[in-house]
Amino acid sequence: MKTKFLFASLFLMGASLVTSAQGYKDGIEYYKVDRLDNAKELLDRNLNAATTDKAESYYYLGQIALHQGKVSEAAANFEKGIAANADNPYNYVGQAAIALRNGGEAKALFEKARKLSKKDPKLEIEIARAYYDANPTTYAKDIEKCIKNARKWNPDHPDSYIFEADTKADKMDWGNAAGIYELAFGKDPKNIEAYVKYANTYFNVVPAVAIERLEELQARVPNSALVQRELAEKYYADNLGAKAAEQYGKYIKNPNHFAQDEVRYVQLLFFGEKYQESYDLATQLVNRLSPSDDNVFYMKRMQLYNLVQLEKWPEAVEAGKSFFANVLPKGSTYESRDYTDYGQALQKAQMPVEAIAAFEKALEINPSNTELIRYMGDSYADAENFVKAAEYYQRLVDTGNNKSNDLFTLSNYYLGVASTPDIDEATKADAIAKSQKYIDEVDKLVPENVQIVNQKAKIAKFREGDTNNGAALAAYNELLSILDKKDNPADYARYYKYAYNYLATYYFTKGDKATAKDYYQKWLKYDPDNESLRKYVESLK
Repeated sequence: MKTKFLFASLFLMGASLVTSAQGYKDGIEYYKVDRLDNAKELLDRNLNAATTDKAESYYYLGQIALHQGKVSEAAANFEKGIAANADNPYNYVGQAAIALRNGGEAKALFEKARKLSKKDPKLEIEIARAYYDANPTTYAKDIEKCIKNARKWNPDHPDSYIFEADTKADKMDWGNAAGIYELAFGKDPKNIEAYVKYANTYFNVVPAVAIERLEELQARVPNSALVQRELAEKYYADNLGAKAAEQYGKYIKNPNHFAQDEVRYVQLLFFGEKYQESYDLATQLVNRLSPSDDNVFYMKRMQLYNLVQLEKWPEAVEAGKSFFANVLPKGSTYESRDYTDYGQALQKAQMPVEAIAAFEKALEINPSNTELIRYMGDSYADAENFVKAAEYYQRLVDTGNNKSNDLFTLSNYYLGVASTPDIDEATKADAIAKSQKYIDEVDKLVPENVQIVNQKAKIAKFREGDTNNGAALAAYNELLSILDKKDNPADYARYYKYAYNYLATYYFTKGDKATAKDYYQKWLKYDPDNESLRKYVESLK
């Protein structure tokens, strides 16, 4: 069984749970599709169950050990299998396989097995596999004879076709391998090995077809833990997150699942946007697992991620502290999201200084992440450090991956730099020039925008200082022309107040009290509760 169908795990492997109604047979299914560690765990877990055929279990445990190069362990398992039932032919096949690998005589053991189960196509293919695993070239004629025997005795038995497909897959002849696997499950519509190997071979060609076949198989063998799990993983690999989460939810109710499957389910729930369920299961695992279990680290990470999505900021801050206090598992590293999620929680919990420190660590991991750079700038702005805020947004704009709103924000942060107390004149002049530059750029991209034009007016007011020389007149008149076109001008009351305040003050300063009074009255219309303003307007002659 040389063919290996390898798929990446989402997390590290962990401890297992309890036995299942299918018992040791689930372990055999895992073995047949080359999931050796999973197979061994299930076979060991169910070895002493009342319904377990120990001779059969020891044969597959021996085969697993043999494929892992543990020859002594394999030999011991085959001996135990013979001791459990000397009439079971398969453990003699196992002993023969060891003999072949050691250059010894195996034919007598094969013949002994054949006498115990005459004209058995399944047994004959196990013998073929023993020859193949020892040396497919040296024993080519023996392998061919085994295949012929199996098909002569039962031409509809699927095992000879599965074996032939495996040999094609070993040569990376994926098309022919898939076709022969399909032939095998056509002869046996409940054959898990053929279906799963077909799905694994065909998934990289047409994922939808592979998934469809597994769905067919699950309908026929609904209690197979392997089939339930394979389908869940194929959904996940095909970016069908919601289906994967739903399928995994069904699968982990099968007692023959693995602890790491619960860990995966936490992540699948998260990607399926079922954040509370994901958080609750992660918390259960944190409380259940040993503190030294590496999965505790990953589950604490998921607690943080879920709480951020749930916008439970104080709880997310505490989860972040617990996560970073946890020992980092060997071979693992922190991810930029660990720090951005923690930083976001700190930011929302009104802890801007701590948020900045978290975002800086995230940026060290992923220096080109524009979202991260944006977070950094906003965090510094929240801390009223506009020099650093502008520095990060300038870095963002310089990447060329910015949005138009980033130009507006950068202009605003440069205005903040210019407004910083005790700043030197050269820095102030440079900041206000850049503030003007970026507001002009975004104004071209998004014309007649209320906020942008209001920002233009603010910059002009800053430039004129206390001189009231009318530098902002053009901008405020432009703002009023935009506002007057709105269907709902009352929604823009604060902008009307900014404009009328400036215009009224300007004309009053210039001695044009009639025009000033007109603007004061317009201001009052949008600020009717301002009694001081009302009295002032009434006092004007």
